[in-house]
Amino acid sequence: MNRMKDDTNCEATIYLNVILLVFLGLLLASPLGNATEGGGTGASITWLPLIQGSPPSKIAELRRDILKFLEPLRRKLFGDPDVVLATAYFVSISPAGASQNVFPSATSTNVDGTTACVLSPSQVSLLRQRLQNTEGVNLFAAPRVTAPEGLRATLSVSSMVQIGGTNAAYGPTLDLVHHVNGTNLHMTVIADVTEAVTNVVRATSDGPAAKSVNLRMMFQSALDARVPSGGGVAVWNKSGGKESKTYLVIVCPTIQTNLLAPPPVTKPSH
Repeated sequence: MNRMKDDTNCEATIYLNVILLVFLGLLLASPLGNATEGGGTGASITWLPLIQGSPPSKIAELRRDILKFLEPLRRKLFGDPDVVLATAYFVSISPAGASQNVFPSATSTNVDGTTACVLSPSQVSLLRQRLQNTEGVNLFAAPRVTAPEGLRATLSVSSMVQIGGTNAAYGPTLDLVHHVNGTNLHMTVIADVTEAVTNVVRATSDGPAAKSVNLRMMFQSALDARVPSGGGVAVWNKSGGKESKTYLVIVCPTIQTNLLAPPPVTKPSH
């Protein structure tokens, strides 16, 4: 009799643990759970440390494993994950162009002087028009990607250069992870711009002039932002001097709801 009670209690404990696990996973996978990550109450921009090369934390690994296990159930309850069409505009602005009031109004400033703001769809349109009509502004890359919700996507336009006999990639790169909450998105954005720089070593009595190439980081930033679909987040660095360019990155996501779902079947009319 006692053994039967022990078995019953054990089964009840297992069922309870499974229910708690499912509840936790669905909370993490639901739009509400995704929308409350990272930014703090009422915050639209949160600056992040530049740790894209760091391994994920134990909590992040646990969350990933739970979501992977519960993904079939999540799809049944909430449908297919929302897909986003994201475009990243990489812009370099000369000192003359920067003096013409080309930047939007910043709403957040990082400790390194990098500034950012969230833009509505109409503000994105006005900013792009202003950039096109300003001398000294160069839109040098505009990669785009269709990104599934919750998965990391990379937008880049890279070139190659040989350094020490090894090919090295450089150019604008942006990593993006998004979660959808209604018509808004919570995005994690990690962006950088690297350039190949040629250094000339003057000739000496010991040898002729020589050239060496290295990669230089021109812009780097990481942030969380809550952005309306069709709008965007703009982030730009502090100019390094009178002769230095300013780099501006605008990330514009648009929700493509049910893009992965099959088209509805039309019944023939009688």
